[in-house]
Amino acid sequence: MAAVVGTSGASAAPVPPKGATFPGIAAAAPAPAPAVPTFVNGMAQAVFASGTANYVNHELWVETNADTDFDGKRDRVHVDVSRPKETDSDGLKVPVIFEDSPYYAGGADVLNWAVDHEIGAPPASRLRAPDFNSDNTSPTISTIYESTWVPRGFAVVHSESPGSGNSDGCPNSGAPIETTGATAVIDWLNGRAKGYTTRAGTTEVNAYWTTGNVGMMGTSYNGTLPIAAATTGVEGLKAIVPISAISDWYDYYRANGMTRAPGGFQGEDLDVLTEYVYSRNDEGAHRTKCWPTINDVAANQDRATGNRSAFWQDRNYMKDVAKVKAAALVAHGNNDFNVMTKNAAQFYNALKAQNVPHAFYFHQGGHGGAPPDYLINLWFTKYLWGVDNGVENLPKSWVVRTETGACPPRESAVTAEAANTATLTVASAAPFRVGETLTVPQTNANGTITSTTRVITNIAGTTLTLATPVATAAGQKVVSGALVSLACGNANPTPYAEWPDPATSDAVLKLTPGGLSRGGLTLAPGGTGTETLIDDAGVTAATLMNAASEDSRLLYTTNVLKAPVRISGTPRVTLNAAFSKTKANITAILVSLPETGAGTILTRGWRDPENRTSDFTTEPIVPGTAYKLGIDLQPKDTIIPAGRRIGLMVLASDREFTVRPAPGTQLSLDLAGSSFTLPIVGGERALSLANGDAVVDAPVGGAVPATLALTLGGSATFGAFTPGVAKEYTAATTANVISSAGDATLTVSDPGRLMNGTFALPEPLRVEIAPATWSNPVANAPVAITFKQLVKATDALRTGAYSKTLTFTLSTTTP
Repeated sequence: MAAVVGTSGASAAPVPPKGATFPGIAAAAPAPAPAVPTFVNGMAQAVFASGTANYVNHELWVETNADTDFDGKRDRVHVDVSRPKETDSDGLKVPVIFEDSPYYAGGADVLNWAVDHEIGAPPASRLRAPDFNSDNTSPTISTIYESTWVPRGFAVVHSESPGSGNSDGCPNSGAPIETTGATAVIDWLNGRAKGYTTRAGTTEVNAYWTTGNVGMMGTSYNGTLPIAAATTGVEGLKAIVPISAISDWYDYYRANGMTRAPGGFQGEDLDVLTEYVYSRNDEGAHRTKCWPTINDVAANQDRATGNRSAFWQDRNYMKDVAKVKAAALVAHGNNDFNVMTKNAAQFYNALKAQNVPHAFYFHQGGHGGAPPDYLINLWFTKYLWGVDNGVENLPKSWVVRTETGACPPRESAVTAEAANTATLTVASAAPFRVGETLTVPQTNANGTITSTTRVITNIAGTTLTLATPVATAAGQKVVSGALVSLACGNANPTPYAEWPDPATSDAVLKLTPGGLSRGGLTLAPGGTGTETLIDDAGVTAATLMNAASEDSRLLYTTNVLKAPVRISGTPRVTLNAAFSKTKANITAILVSLPETGAGTILTRGWRDPENRTSDFTTEPIVPGTAYKLGIDLQPKDTIIPAGRRIGLMVLASDREFTVRPAPGTQLSLDLAGSSFTLPIVGGERALSLANGDAVVDAPVGGAVPATLALTLGGSATFGAFTPGVAKEYTAATTANVISSAGDATLTVSDPGRLMNGTFALPEPLRVEIAPATWSNPVANAPVAITFKQLVKATDALRTGAYSKTLTFTLSTTTP
């Protein structure tokens, strides 16, 4: 019951009886209760108000510890914040989703380097981009993540990298001073750096509203900066989701000593990118402050040799990967030839080796492609909010299967007819997870079937709750027995225990003659002799692959596969090759070929033959001399379906990626000294069966009889005991143990006391055995046996010899 209370000096309005109303008097609506962080199925729920107007939004400038534009003042980076209003009204503290980028303000219309020149002889310069006006990023830098994460109880923070937009400083792509822009913001969020309300002002602003737990996420450059920050070990960075990200800038612009472009950006190099992101707007369209930095990048990147150097090592995050503490959900596309998959694989493998929480989402597309929302939500909820949702116990590898016939069945039958409902009861919910997208067949009134998709929002026993109802049309229903399923795709990746698949092992293929048309790839001994191609950078790899014969490539293939083959890992090729000139390119490409029609390029690899032993060192080529060259192709997880052939194509220059010299360089390949190693799930046996080889299991083995053998060394003696003198005497012997048992233990009988006829020493004999236990079979394992005898000053000793016979026993509980 509510009452309207009058002010002092006025009569109060009468209180109506329960259920009564008075004309003209409306009850005030109660203020909504403040939202609190809410988690269901281990995921943060959108319980906070949505819409920019319902957030607290503000901008600031965070001071870094660097002066990259050399103006005598520390750089400040521009930052914007969006957070739930409860962070002010109720003192709520929330974690942060943080994206750092040099791209927000746009970029210059840059010109790439020319690539049609002889190897090692690049042009001396390239033209600068024309002046341009950058985009306005004040007060709002970006809104890419706000609508998803602020309603779930996170703050979203964006910052502009040094030298871009409203930030101070100069861009220096990949360099440690670039990383300071990101780490300074994390420091500010944790009270270790200063923020200001204006670019040059002195009024400080604090991050009083955050827990200090930060997760970084972004795609491409915006995904690279989370790796950069994580490899500093900065405190407060608890989780990262790098998408199509660089882990070593050398592996972005170079490959095994070769100047190699990212796919789709032929001729781009680090100076080009640094110029592109130079968008700081306080200089207007005509910018001058940062050209010394850009020129320094151009001078040190070394397009002539392509060698790795101290310059590139500064931009190699892998050298500092041991500092990573942030849980990493890595995402990449199998067909990303912009940021090559090596960047993801080497970073991920390092995290595995040092037991950092990790997971890998590997889709079949190209550049970009975030993990499904439910995986990211689980990740950030666990590592930013600290909710024990078990994400660390889920499969580590989530590979999207879109290849023909590769989608595993994940389905269950509906057990009760349903109509106009958001719940379905199924025979088993085991194939499904909350957050996945379910395909539901709806039977229409006329008997036809229309399938629809819904996100699964809850699973209780065998009942699935969907985001919205299904079978809502008149007469429409989901019939009992209908199969609901998960369609393979980006929303429903296939889980595996780890990546690469633990069932993967190497299959080593040899080459047989005929590469100018089609030679062979076999698990049997390969061919002999040499085959020669003539370099022609004017022809694309796809054209060469599909040609019936070509003198500019060598192509070797398996038989037509009788079963699908899954590649999971990094293919590698060893080529014993000679060249007709002192400089040359060499390229290896994994292809999938149908019986007729166009083939598919699966992955590529490159090497500069002058860098045959090290990325750092150029060693001259002697024409006509064969060199053993190892080439790592870009990591891959793909299924090659039955009916196709696996192929290795060898080129010199790769038109879309390498420097393009004039045609004519000859590359001669020694077949006997060359091989192709593929990481195959199931190994050589799986590939042999798919290749149609005659595979017969011929077990070879032997039996080990149960064996427990103990050999003791010589007798142990203490020597002479001295009466009336306190002393502990020691003696030693050895033993040798052989055991085929699962465990073994060596024990000794109760030593008792040393005896001299009927006289016994007052103090007992002690025996120490080291080691005395084994948890595995051992052979000729040495054992040290030590005997100790204490004689006190008051002990009466009888003339003569004291001795004792002991029994040693070697036993097992798991023979």
